[in-house]
Amino acid sequence: MPRVSSLAMVWLAAALLASPAGVSAQGANEWFTVNKDYSGQRYVDLDQITPANVGGLKRVCEIVLNESGFFTSGLLMVGRTIYVNTLQATYVIHAATCDLRWRYLIRFRNEIRNSASRGSAYLDGRIFFGTVDGRLIALDAATGNPLWDVDNADTARRETFISAPIAWDGKVFIGIGISDAGVRGRLMAFDAATGRELWRFYSIPMGNEPGADTWGNNASVPPTGGGFWTTYSLDPATREVFASVANPYPDYQPERRPGANLYTNSLIALNAGTGRLDWYNQLVPHDGHDWDLGAAPALYRSRDGKDMLAVAGKDGYVHGIDRASRAVVFKTPGTTIANDGPVSDTPQLVCPGSIGGAQWNGAAYHPGTGALYVGMVDWCFYYVRIGDELRRPGRSIVTPIRNYSVPPRGWITAIDGESGDILWQYHADAPVIAGLVPTKSGLLFGGSSRGDLLALDARTGAVLHRIDAGGALNNGLISYSVDGTQYVAATVGGTSMNSTGTVGPKRVSVFGLHGSDAPKVITLDRMPRLAAATPAAASRALYALNCGSCHGLNGTNIPGLLRQTQLAGNPEALKAFLASVPPPMPRLYPGLLDDGDVELIAQYLAILMQANRAR
Repeated sequence: MPRVSSLAMVWLAAALLASPAGVSAQGANEWFTVNKDYSGQRYVDLDQITPANVGGLKRVCEIVLNESGFFTSGLLMVGRTIYVNTLQATYVIHAATCDLRWRYLIRFRNEIRNSASRGSAYLDGRIFFGTVDGRLIALDAATGNPLWDVDNADTARRETFISAPIAWDGKVFIGIGISDAGVRGRLMAFDAATGRELWRFYSIPMGNEPGADTWGNNASVPPTGGGFWTTYSLDPATREVFASVANPYPDYQPERRPGANLYTNSLIALNAGTGRLDWYNQLVPHDGHDWDLGAAPALYRSRDGKDMLAVAGKDGYVHGIDRASRAVVFKTPGTTIANDGPVSDTPQLVCPGSIGGAQWNGAAYHPGTGALYVGMVDWCFYYVRIGDELRRPGRSIVTPIRNYSVPPRGWITAIDGESGDILWQYHADAPVIAGLVPTKSGLLFGGSSRGDLLALDARTGAVLHRIDAGGALNNGLISYSVDGTQYVAATVGGTSMNSTGTVGPKRVSVFGLHGSDAPKVITLDRMPRLAAATPAAASRALYALNCGSCHGLNGTNIPGLLRQTQLAGNPEALKAFLASVPPPMPRLYPGLLDDGDVELIAQYLAILMQANRAR
């Protein structure tokens, strides 16, 4: 049993006073949401791994899922079990040995509308998750047997589920995405036992609904956007669900939607029982840069006893809000901020760009230090306004151009949770997207898309230990204890927004002080090709999984795949192209993709090309 220092005892006492009442409803060791508990603090009350011994942290075991694509799922850990999602499956793994307990394969039956899954929620022996073809599914957490499976996102209207739900009081809470597809966002509650929808709140008001007058759109451009693509927080004491709402649509065309555009880019608090809006704070009104709120808030009690929340956005700021007054107490930058005003007629470097700032993980909180910790992407884009003569429906009048001349980097910033003052900053050499984990012993675990697992001193920001994880850390990062032994686990691999990172199959790695240079490695058989209802659906899904996160589901995102006309329907040309791509595009073939995969993707490119000509 490790000796508990007097400093640790002080921090423990502070922790007992620093969380809003009722926020952490389950055991301190479990992660029953992807942000650990309902507060979203991600704080771990464990101190076996310390600043003094963290240098001995090594990989204990690893399970190779043998899948490709962008790996953006958070992790759950309940009992001795880790739960993790990919676009096409849920994996259940022993938390100390990495042994596979069961795997649930999704067979898609609707149109696939995205390429990401942020993870699951756990409640009362059940696992809940949304799918990219618009379904919400409940499984028995012990066996993987399906309990219910409901369609509640209309993929014909381009709706999908990306975000990780949370579950509480017999209800499952999840919202639809994505704003960039022109959906009318809504957050919903479902009966955890049956999947029956209980209520819905539309984040885009219409008609006589409050807030509808903040949209000055003409009849040809209805108010849309306001999707949800992260996870949520909840306070059982006040019975409020807290959600971050994404951007308005059309993304870069503010002139086509005059007004503040409620409730986009807002933090909303809803009554968990009824879905009624209790209050909101719009942090980026009338957004023209795609600076939506993509991260759940952290709920905490400051040193002076105020119930606060901190929410980070793609605008690059951490906003501290007093929950009593609903006012912003501080607004602190967590990445490079430059030229963040209106877009001009000449190209201008804007920081952060539309995939900079805080992505799908927000601020963590250490109740012992009173500090918030946030990871962000440091990547600036050029923006330019297009002349009026080129304006037409469906075309952006502002164009963001990714700045590939300077590779993206990242920041980890420590902020005083009361004043908003910056305590320290660490400038990483790659985006910091994975969730941060502060621990009782004074460590802060983080990770970068280059593949570095970092252990920092939570008080100073000094890097105490760095492990090459062998692949990008794009979301899931947790710490927990099994039989008195503390572990750190991370989702590793897949493609990444950082071209210098290692591209490899998705896997879950578990680290501990008893790890070694020759850890146990379990390699699963290659995942069966996407289980879609038809070959056409399989080709769409495979394209979405491997290409959609960068090129868009219609192939038009910069750099546009539709410019490569020779690739459409030509597997051999596509193989040659994929085998020789220059950075920043990752090398997917040969390796993560096999010949059959490339043939299906080539077929889908032909479909996209034909559809583009028809337009």
